Amino acid sequence: IVTRGEMDKFRRQVEAEVAHQQMNAERAKQVLKDAETDLLRDRIDQLLMVAKAKELDLKVDQQLSKQMATLQLKSGITDTDKFQQWVREQSGMSFEDYKQQTKDGLLSQEVVRREVGGRITISKAEEQKYYDDHKNEFVREEQVWLQEILISTRDKDEKGVAAAETKAKDLVNRARKGENFNTLARDNSDAETAEGGGNLPAFKRGLLKKEIEDVVFQQSKGFVTDPIRQGNGFLVLRVSQHDAAGLQPFDAVENEILDRMYQPRMQPALRAYLTKLRQEAFLQIK
Repeated sequence: IVTRGEMDKFRRQVEAEVAHQQMNAERAKQVLKDAETDLLRDRIDQLLMVAKAKELDLKVDQQLSKQMATLQLKSGITDTDKFQQWVREQSGMSFEDYKQQTKDGLLSQEVVRREVGGRITISKAEEQKYYDDHKNEFVREEQVWLQEILISTRDKDEKGVAAAETKAKDLVNRARKGENFNTLARDNSDAETAEGGGNLPAFKRGLLKKEIEDVVFQQSKGFVTDPIRQGNGFLVLRVSQHDAAGLQPFDAVENEILDRMYQPRMQPALRAYLTKLRQEAFLQIK
């Protein structure tokens, strides 16, 4: 069931988000117009995907708990009641509704990943052709792509700082022994990048602190640094890619090629999948 009251609530959320981003009047008007056009469609899409997630018996409780814990850490509020009040003020909805909306979003993402993204295939020959046709786009300055894990020392005494350093050293050892860095970052990092596996954008020379640049630019893909003491904690970095200057070899940019080819196929595939779910569902409009 989708009620008129729900639509009003989602409309207010969009308006609040637009106001928060402080867009210019023309841009804000266009965003609101686009949102208004798609509001009901998007709500039905999510209901269909949540229903599909239940059918597939998908579970996201662990991801939800981690996301709520990360949000509470970012808020800097340790008291549970005060944190829930903060969420109500920030989101304009009850904490229970906010948590349910977050859970529904995670379920929808998991359905899309399994049922849509996992079924898009790109052959090696297609990748190679794309590379050959776009070689000029893969000529680069020297740059490194990094992942990070931050173990925070915020508000910690001397004992807490020592414990943070011990934890950072343990994570370095685990990463060097082959544990997945994305998972280590997601489950342990206090940085905002944790949910994305600690991934950072590419850095050219001169953009990093000298003590960090001197280390990572000397290393190749897969290198994990020792913990680096920063003002807010202990930082562990992994070199996920190191591009030398000039035309990058196919192997070095294969993941980028896959991303470029994947995205244009994703939206049509997702829309086709949602159309199929609509055809299989019972929708009554009053």
